Amino acid sequence: MLDVQNLCKSIDKKPFFTELTFQVAAGQSLILLGKNGTGKTLLLNTLATLVEPTSGTVHIGGIDAFSNLKQVRPQIGYIPVDFEGYPELSAVDYLNFFAAAYRLEKQERTAAIDATLELMDIQHLRNIRIGSLSTGERQRLLFAKTFLHEPQLWLLDEPLTVLDPLGQIEMIELLGELQTMGKTLVIATNRIEDVHKLCDLESSSSQKDNLIGILKDGQFAVLNTFTQLQKIIKDTNNSEELQSNWLIEHYMEVTKT
Repeated sequence: MLDVQNLCKSIDKKPFFTELTFQVAAGQSLILLGKNGTGKTLLLNTLATLVEPTSGTVHIGGIDAFSNLKQVRPQIGYIPVDFEGYPELSAVDYLNFFAAAYRLEKQERTAAIDATLELMDIQHLRNIRIGSLSTGERQRLLFAKTFLHEPQLWLLDEPLTVLDPLGQIEMIELLGELQTMGKTLVIATNRIEDVHKLCDLESSSSQKDNLIGILKDGQFAVLNTFTQLQKIIKDTNNSEELQSNWLIEHYMEVTKT
């Protein structure tokens, strides 16, 4: 569903990523891991068509994204790490604004908004100003807004970081449901402990084996399925079992200078 070929991006002659090539299928997730400054958010912005690459191509659903912006943007849902703007709007007014922007027919909007509020379990917030919502509540509202136009490609920047433990559990369940629906997910995180949770989405909700991509110096130091990476580590260590900290050790090994 997502096909990226030889993607490069430089800003002020500084390369942030170079020659990135990868594919993510429908119903599959790519988990991007890397320290601050490795270009994870910039890559998400590029996939969202908010930033034009220096070179390379992005195809979404078989369509060249940057040559067909109007056609591909309805297929994209982007959940940034920070919620910005609209503090004076109520949750329902915010959703109504975006429902109109997504060109939902007026008679469809009320039903769509009610459905997304229920899906995200925030019906009780419908008349509350965004500026008064907690961080977790604002993130739920972002998801509700994104569900309105039913995108195929979901781009998520640190979706678990701002949530409390219960919220993280509920978010994992939601992301698993998206995969069950055949959605394609690209998820950026700084936290190794989140990678296990996110890569295990397929174990209960999808037949797809999720991908892990570890970024270093603008390229993938690792790009493989989570299952295959585990097998490689077992074979390398000639062991039947993985140590509990195997991913931390592997991350440190492949990213060291």
